[in-house]
Amino acid sequence: MLDIKHKVTVYILVYNNEDGMEKTVESVLRQDMDDMQIIISDDGSTKYDTSLLKKYQDRLKERFQDVELLLNPENVGTVKHINKVLSCSTGKYLIPLSSGDAFAASDAVSRAVGILEKSGRLILASRHIDMYQNGHSKVRPNLVTGLRLKFMPKKLMNYMIRQRNLISGCAVVYSRDLFKQYGFFDEKYHLVEDYPYYIKLLGQGLKFGWMGKPITIHEIGGVSTGKVHPSIYKDIDLMREELYQHKEDYDRKTRAFLDACHEEKKG
Repeated sequence: MLDIKHKVTVYILVYNNEDGMEKTVESVLRQDMDDMQIIISDDGSTKYDTSLLKKYQDRLKERFQDVELLLNPENVGTVKHINKVLSCSTGKYLIPLSSGDAFAASDAVSRAVGILEKSGRLILASRHIDMYQNGHSKVRPNLVTGLRLKFMPKKLMNYMIRQRNLISGCAVVYSRDLFKQYGFFDEKYHLVEDYPYYIKLLGQGLKFGWMGKPITIHEIGGVSTGKVHPSIYKDIDLMREELYQHKEDYDRKTRAFLDACHEEKKG
């Protein structure tokens, strides 16, 4: 086990998926670290009595001293929900999980945080294992993405703007200092917190850490996967329009792409 000198906050986000909590909580309990704050936060679920989540809080309290249960009285959306949780956290390092997701190994937290502590970076991107309902799985992103993130971050950023987000929020570890320097996630967006935030960080030249070993097993079928929620399309359209206002910051292909998106929106 790596010697981690600072406290870690693992925050578990729940929305209408209490059934997934069992494996999520078990994966947290298997971690080889004790000095962790655990936050379970439900964003106004309506499919079950949210008081059911207290049993998971109680189970976690058997191992960890600091376990919080937050219950939003109504749904506020992913971005505001995460920002609220971050404001309640106390760890030097912050790691997200969603109900149904799980850490991929017992040393997932200590390994990732150890890399951050050694490198001094403010953010660490990792791979994750996408688990589909038919039992199939796939490790994402490919290792080439890690190389581009390390050696060609601006090129990766431009590609991500034109194509899709390759740095998944389910497999990222944050330093608290990141949010002190760059602010929380942008609440102009409703469901998509990570994509525009990472584009902003890469655009400002922030260097990401990278871990090739998957940190999480991600259940496909949540609010941001599977059938795409209309608010996600709205968030991405808004992000592209925001980027269009500063299109001179991007390469030729990306400027042309943003021009086309802008004209399509006008039409």
